[in-house]
Amino acid sequence: MKIQAELLVKQFLRSYTETFSIEEFAAFIKECGVKSTIKDCEEYLAECDNVFLLKSGFYATRAAAFTNQYFSFKPGRKEIEQGMFITGHRCMPFVDPDVLSFGICFYYKDELLTKKIGTFDSKTVLDCFYLYGDEYSSQYVASDPANADIDLGKSDFVLPQTVKITGNNIKPLLEDGFKYGDRIICRVVDWDRNCVEIDFESRNSSGLQMTMEDVARSSWYSELEKDLVSSFDILGPLSSIEEQLCMIFANNRDRLCKKNCGSLDEFFERTNKVGFELFGVETRLWHKGQDVPAVGKWNQIQSDSSIDESYNDSEENDEIEQFEPVSPVVIDSFVKDALFNKNEDISEILKKIYPNFYKMGNFQLNIMLLNLKNRHGIISSSYNRFADSEFGEIRHKALELFSQVNSLVYSIDMIKSDLKNYPQQALVILSQIYAHIMQIIEAIETDVSAVLREKAEISLSLEGMELNFECVSEDLKAVLEKEKKNGFSVIK
Repeated sequence: MKIQAELLVKQFLRSYTETFSIEEFAAFIKECGVKSTIKDCEEYLAECDNVFLLKSGFYATRAAAFTNQYFSFKPGRKEIEQGMFITGHRCMPFVDPDVLSFGICFYYKDELLTKKIGTFDSKTVLDCFYLYGDEYSSQYVASDPANADIDLGKSDFVLPQTVKITGNNIKPLLEDGFKYGDRIICRVVDWDRNCVEIDFESRNSSGLQMTMEDVARSSWYSELEKDLVSSFDILGPLSSIEEQLCMIFANNRDRLCKKNCGSLDEFFERTNKVGFELFGVETRLWHKGQDVPAVGKWNQIQSDSSIDESYNDSEENDEIEQFEPVSPVVIDSFVKDALFNKNEDISEILKKIYPNFYKMGNFQLNIMLLNLKNRHGIISSSYNRFADSEFGEIRHKALELFSQVNSLVYSIDMIKSDLKNYPQQALVILSQIYAHIMQIIEAIETDVSAVLREKAEISLSLEGMELNFECVSEDLKAVLEKEKKNGFSVIK
């Protein structure tokens, strides 16, 4: 897609607030001067995080889902004392998840609230970021420009006892009588520009008498709990807490995004059914006190343990079924690693990319080797080993771990056994390690400045993944060997 056309399409998907059909989107793409089929458009939208596919077959953007929708929160006492509130996770999932909290604009009586830097104990600040997950919350805090002097890589990702944070000056609200215990009511007015309009609702002076708003919010908490619990079986644990909440609120805007809504912080203080549970090395919303499995109703595939021998004897079918294309970024990364380490053996690269390469037919094997040889020739013609010294070692470290993880993933996938037979948390951690390594490899090849800036953190992350892989691989390999034995049958 041409750069100008891509910018137009991205802007459309960030700002359009009506539903649209695939045909309408295809027509828009055509107006942008891009030739595409309906299938191309469907694939493009499927990869776009800002778009929902509705049950009706129509599409809606996040802007359409959350513009003019309400949410609320209550600032803490320490925030009020400093005349500000911390944004943190409080706008989740109503705003762009890629925008850091200090980048969100709040308007009160049509006037933009100014930013204000406060100093708090780290626990108070982390309490405003826990929905990002304990494994990421400190990184979100450290990313605030006010904390430019914090180097998490040197402190093992632990924040100092006191941190600064960029918040929002609430002087105009205080002048209008806002006080501790009052609720800030928010409404998204421009999703694309991260603009949120706010007002406040005063707490009942007695603190004991129930109001109609209190009754409505009590019902709101029950509805949200019911929706989340049912989503676990239908959707499973999605890619993040934010995505889980996004799907719930987007699908139930009429009930959950009204003016008398409660807040997520208050909800998690009240619920005894929804908790923050470990999902491998990350955190997800799940049934409180229960392990989050890798396999469930949401992704269960009926598998047949019997093997059609005539099918498996066909080398051609075996090739089509088993050898899926690998990302060009991974291939190029392995080629550069070979050049950096002065290894000219192309077949060694193939072994690392496809651990079961020996099952390839001669034709496919030759095609793969020819492709690698061509990439090797193209890259080597402009490769500068000295210039690559900044990345060579960390790339090699990432690829070494990738090879080990990739080999185990291939082995588990090859025998086609029921994934429920494997330890679920170990399986989840394996998939997360695989995904994280892929992100690092892609960053090394496509985002040079970020890798240079975060080299120490990336190295530390790789060390952590190596330890996690050592822990889970033994358990997975033990089940794998057992599954392999169960897959053999003796013909007498």
